[in-house]
Amino acid sequence: MFERVAQHQSRIIIYRATGTNQPGAATVYVNDRYHASLIPGGYAQVCLPPGGAELGVRMVAVGRNPKDNLDSTTAINPKGGETSFLSVREQAGMLAVLQPVPAAQAMQELQGTRQQAHTISRVPNAEKCIDAGPAAPQVASQPIHQAAASVASQPIHQAAASVALQQINLAADSLFAFGKSDLKSMSTAGRTSLDNLISQIKTPYLSIERVHIVGHADPLGSEVINDRLSTDRAKTVRDYLLVNGLQVSRIESEGRGSREPVVRHCGSVATAQAIACNQPNRRVAIELSGVRR
Repeated sequence: MFERVAQHQSRIIIYRATGTNQPGAATVYVNDRYHASLIPGGYAQVCLPPGGAELGVRMVAVGRNPKDNLDSTTAINPKGGETSFLSVREQAGMLAVLQPVPAAQAMQELQGTRQQAHTISRVPNAEKCIDAGPAAPQVASQPIHQAAASVASQPIHQAAASVALQQINLAADSLFAFGKSDLKSMSTAGRTSLDNLISQIKTPYLSIERVHIVGHADPLGSEVINDRLSTDRAKTVRDYLLVNGLQVSRIESEGRGSREPVVRHCGSVATAQAIACNQPNRRVAIELSGVRR
């Protein structure tokens, strides 16, 4: 199942590694439709037409009060013929996030897991996966409707009666050239990702009260450079959203350098392996609050 898929498809594999300790199941949604419930050591796959998809997750356990909202969402935009891997990462307080991971890491963590088969996916545009050969799959690097979304560190939850708080994470590698932060260095796919993001933000919200954009860098290089890079990337994304039609009374940006890494085992020497391993750390997080429809 880890072979390449046909060019008119993209494959998404979501898994929950063995050895996790949260009780209950991680319930996974694709484009707001139920897809799978994963216990530790379980995985699920779905094949979709290429393009943006939003995945959500929430932890559910028997005997606990049911949740009205997802713990977090992750947006990706895989290419045709590619396979994306997302791992359920558990957090304190019965919360979870879906973290895009490199193929090599995913293949190791998938050892000993089993495909879930006890529930039926309700994703309407899911297709039967068509294998296209034994070549190694590539991680989709175009997150967020947009750019392969990275880890959401803040869950979606109900902040007040009708005001929702949501965080969406964009992989910086899919927006900017490596080490760059200006609009000229933003890829065509990155611009398309942000355009899709603007459209998707507008659809479920009657009004948006606040948008807070946070840039994150990997630990490679000096702290001064990383702070500036993360700040400049967040500002560029903020300016792009404003210029292209996201009307918000409060929209702010900041950079946090490499002080909040998602993965910590990659090393700080800028080798090709370390650059690839640190991909989840290079991200732009967009926190927004507003009134949903």
